[in-house]
Amino acid sequence: MPDQSAAQAFAEAYKLPPAEALAYLQRRDTLTKTYDWRDLWKDEHTQQFTVSRLARIDLLESIRDQVTRSVGGDLSRRDFMKDGQALLAKAGWWGEKTLIDPGTGDAVTTTFDPPRLKLILDMNTRMAYSAGLWERVQRNVRSHPYLRYVTKGDERVRASHAQWNSLVLPADHPFWQTHWPPNGWRCRCRVVAITQADYNRGTAPDGSPYNKDEPVIDMYEWVNKRTGEVLYVPVGIDPGFDYNPGVAGARPRSLEKLVADKLAAVPAEMAKAARDAGFFQPKTVAEFQEAGRKIVESLPDGATAPLAARGALLARLAEEVGISTPAKVASKGAGAKLVREASQLFPDSWTEMADELGPLYVKAKANSRGWHFTETRDMTGRSLRLQDFGVVSGEKGAGYMVVHSGALENAVHEYAHRLQSALPALDALFQELHRQRTDGEALESLRQLTGSGYRYDEVTRKDKYINPYQGKEYTGRGALEVMTMAFEAVLGGGATSASRQFRDIYTYDRTMLEFVVGLLFHWKP
Repeated sequence: MPDQSAAQAFAEAYKLPPAEALAYLQRRDTLTKTYDWRDLWKDEHTQQFTVSRLARIDLLESIRDQVTRSVGGDLSRRDFMKDGQALLAKAGWWGEKTLIDPGTGDAVTTTFDPPRLKLILDMNTRMAYSAGLWERVQRNVRSHPYLRYVTKGDERVRASHAQWNSLVLPADHPFWQTHWPPNGWRCRCRVVAITQADYNRGTAPDGSPYNKDEPVIDMYEWVNKRTGEVLYVPVGIDPGFDYNPGVAGARPRSLEKLVADKLAAVPAEMAKAARDAGFFQPKTVAEFQEAGRKIVESLPDGATAPLAARGALLARLAEEVGISTPAKVASKGAGAKLVREASQLFPDSWTEMADELGPLYVKAKANSRGWHFTETRDMTGRSLRLQDFGVVSGEKGAGYMVVHSGALENAVHEYAHRLQSALPALDALFQELHRQRTDGEALESLRQLTGSGYRYDEVTRKDKYINPYQGKEYTGRGALEVMTMAFEAVLGGGATSASRQFRDIYTYDRTMLEFVVGLLFHWKP
């Protein structure tokens, strides 16, 4: 069985799309130094990332990025542990470390070892799963209006949690505001949504009866010794866990929506000034679509003048975002030149992040579909055999790309795959869009749908994509062509291809165009 990250195991067990967990981690965009686990409290964790007593922002950022990659499936649990140890050891933070707590002036000793790394990964992935599951519950509350508390049912389950096993309550019951798993350190409990029919039947799949009685919630007094604050915590819940991360994470997004609605009602100049001042930054798929819609509406008509519309879009990107930085390509030749040109259609900050991954090698070939590969694992001392490149070293972050000779649109497509490796949080938004668009659709054979020479194992959820290939899904990795084909259509290539692809996406998939434009102008690494 392939080595799975904790988040992947959760996703497989509970059918949670990793995009939802990734979205939770992406929103935790503030890095905070803390010297005690009580310094960051409850819903503050939904916006901030910390590792207690890891008092270096650069290390916090690296650990956060590794957790995010693990949740996204790009970094196995084993590699997270190995890379995390190597990172901390190189910085002198592996093992015991003594530092001064600025809050008390005391010297405190912390230890970074394998159990500590495991706890960091597990708690962050469990919280990500928890927040994502709440979002799913809210979307499906009409069809699944009840929730059932489920424990692991083994000897490790705490007695206080075992009493809630098979407790079934309405999804809007206050109980879920304070008792939403995880309910303590290393808690393995979960919640499942059930239908009205299941509720009426009154038994779980294993035949055990539901407990529908109103729970009695006893409280105990607990003093936060860091602040002196006296708190009352539900019995059975560890201090700091008596909150719902999904509810807490939704509050700032609700405020952002209110701000966005207000900005839509004021004069354009005032709204632009407010956005430039940072009052509103899109975060969800819908918010990026709305931001992009307003920009698309300002362009020439893409149905009748696609080249003019694309040209106006690129001019605005150059002026307002910056698209002048070419990618660093380690090889030479026509392929390298083509990829550098393609990279200058993307925001500079995106290109710079891709450059930081490692060297990129490119070849151009006639009559090639093109392909891309970036090694995300640490393969130091090992080698790989790649088509068109032969035997190469397994250098972490090294990228290899073949592009169709003279086809800028193909170079845009393949370079977007490189960006997927560098910017997993960006791709997570495309995965979420795909999930929303194809919810309930079955996988279909690309070979049968198109009549072309695809392999029999190449499958798609075709939705209303202009080309069903855009919905192609890769086992365990998601729909990786949604992002690449969208950028290919919007940013395009030569006059003929750019005219056709931009016209088609403008005419037949406007929401995808608006989403991409919103990202190009507003999404930041």
